[in-house]
Amino acid sequence: MFAPAPELTSFALSSKGTNAQKPDVYRSRVPNGKRNAGPLCSLDLTPRETEVLTWVAQGKTNYEIGVILTAATRTICKHVQRILFKLNVENRTAAAAVALAILANAKR
Repeated sequence: MFAPAPELTSFALSSKGTNAQKPDVYRSRVPNGKRNAGPLCSLDLTPRETEVLTWVAQGKTNYEIGVILTAATRTICKHVQRILFKLNVENRTAAAAVALAILANAKR
């Protein structure tokens, strides 16, 4: 049976299933309160879709992304579907390639 990596389950959950103590590493990063800031803003994705795409590009599964973002796997699946549609690609590997290419060009 699949068990998530320990770093994905190390934060405490309250009895309602909400995230009680979420490590800073998993918090959404939107600098200076700007929505969709960063090199991926050119993709015209929502901030949440950008966040999901970032995790997809790092090789995370929908389940793992759901644990990290405290969202249902089905919700993450819907985000991925919208990302694929907006980027006009057929699979998550192609979406990750688009994101990584943009991030690589931004570092230059």
